Amino acid sequence: MSNDKFKNLDLNLLKLFSVVYQQRNLKKSSELLFISPPAVSQNINKLRDHFEDELFVKTPKGFDTTPYADSLFSALSPALTLLSNAVNTHGEFEPSELDGTITVDMGQQVIPWLSPMMFTEISEQCPNVTFASHNMTTETPSMMKTDQVDLAVQFQFSNTTKDIYELPLGEVNFVAVVREDHPFKKETATIEELLEYNFALVEMPFFNTFHTSLIEQVVAKKELEINIVHRSTSAISIREIVLKTDLVVPALENFVKHCGEGLRAIKVTNVEELTTLRLCAYIHKKNRKSQKHLWLYEMIRSLVNS
Repeated sequence: MSNDKFKNLDLNLLKLFSVVYQQRNLKKSSELLFISPPAVSQNINKLRDHFEDELFVKTPKGFDTTPYADSLFSALSPALTLLSNAVNTHGEFEPSELDGTITVDMGQQVIPWLSPMMFTEISEQCPNVTFASHNMTTETPSMMKTDQVDLAVQFQFSNTTKDIYELPLGEVNFVAVVREDHPFKKETATIEELLEYNFALVEMPFFNTFHTSLIEQVVAKKELEINIVHRSTSAISIREIVLKTDLVVPALENFVKHCGEGLRAIKVTNVEELTTLRLCAYIHKKNRKSQKHLWLYEMIRSLVNS
């Protein structure tokens, strides 16, 4: 077959292509591949000659990709994942033998308390692994497809695509969070009592339409008014503000338990829609039988319910 580009191709170059495509940076790619930057450049040139395409175009910040490279990566990524799974799942799975980076995207209400616990577990079980945690965004599902993200953790949502696999983690409780010496002293409250105070909200752009949070939907349904004076996608920055003010912030009980020093939780008695929410893990369907991903899921489930 005269146009068979696979027959004489060094398969190691496909791994290099995948890494360079995802990193878009010569130095970062060389570190992940454990070869020198000149060696990466030399192999990129081999790929260019083989596929008769530029593939990567230099920019001040790294590389841009050509349409041919985009198409090639899209086609190769599932095959490389299957190959990786076949190699990594052969025999007994040992977390201690993992290397590289484990990346987990999380909801803004989840990352402040779950990420530190995961770091501790992964550091102990996988000494050669770097753990990366990021806020979940609209790009997360596509990044799971290309293995830039291993797993995502967020409240259960219905608008998943067919290639995203949902795994239940457990139920989490929503509470109203205030500073320890807040003027409202009771341990329980109605939403009407809390609405006497100003609110701060942790925005979750992926889970909610921007500026239409669950609490706002509940309040509107009850034909009440809520005065929101601060919004942020950073739960940690909101915590610092709440510690110095009389603001009320709806948050997970886990947040108060694990990183809420100086804060206390108030149970809200008449908002059943927000009493508990189901927390789920999301992986790409190609990884649903991957021992690495199932190990990661079981770890997270244990931490969520600890």
